[in-house]
Amino acid sequence: MATPLISPQWLAKQIEKRDPELRIFDTTITINGLGDEDFKSAHIDGAQFLNLFKDTKPTKYLPVNLPEPAVFQDYARSLGINTSSHVILYENTDLHGFAAPRAWWMLRAYGIRNVSVLDGGLKRWRSEGYPVTVETTEHPKGDVAVTTDASRMMSFSDIVASADIQLVDSRPPDNFAGEHQEPSPFLQAFMPALGMKKEDLDLQTGHIPGAASVPYPSMYQEDGVTFKTKEDLTALFQKQGVNMKQPITAYCYVGLTACIFALAASVCGHGDVSVYYGSWVDYGQRAPQSKVQRSCFSSVP
Repeated sequence: MATPLISPQWLAKQIEKRDPELRIFDTTITINGLGDEDFKSAHIDGAQFLNLFKDTKPTKYLPVNLPEPAVFQDYARSLGINTSSHVILYENTDLHGFAAPRAWWMLRAYGIRNVSVLDGGLKRWRSEGYPVTVETTEHPKGDVAVTTDASRMMSFSDIVASADIQLVDSRPPDNFAGEHQEPSPFLQAFMPALGMKKEDLDLQTGHIPGAASVPYPSMYQEDGVTFKTKEDLTALFQKQGVNMKQPITAYCYVGLTACIFALAASVCGHGDVSVYYGSWVDYGQRAPQSKVQRSCFSSVP
């Protein structure tokens, strides 16, 4: 199975060798929607654009839903993904990328395991002097088979049914503590891209009882795009009370930044992480007030 993160140097060598098993995808999501137009003007050689929203059916509680497995299989095959492929995911962002981690989690949840994320994305790739292109790439239809790994997907019913589930909340500290009215400015900024409207939401403030707080920015280095080292991530998780020897379910607002934690945990060797993909938009609208906790805590430096 592929390592969770790969470096620009490693990817450049594979591209130079013209590795036939390599499938590279730009997964960028911006506040204006998909980043496919920017992709056309600059991308890594051999890359295609992966539309994370393709064939999804958003709902009030699941604004970033998942496509049906059979439908996603058709899409993955149309992109040339084979059972033998090594899928590389990246995004074009200057700060705290979440689209590539979301794609990494989704592909693995659909049984595609040989998947890695380019650490630092396109920003680091270009800063280290590697080239970009406008040339298009196409592959013959792939043969990958999609199977649903239910252990990586958690729903509202799963969350409320389990009293001892270990939860990690990746939202900002103030929102975790319930100190600000929801939806947050961060969520509001992305609402147009996600097809959401503020007036349609009636979100409570706070977090799921018993959850640990690991804000998504805390998992990145100072450059804002490269993940912290395995040692630093492990120390961070331990400091925030996460038991790395037990199964974990991560959540955020809509199931995007929670995937950053899932990827970071995998870097630390913890593969047993599921994502509550409805996250707070789902829970905060459906849970009774007695199942919402508001509290202060020691913030992450």
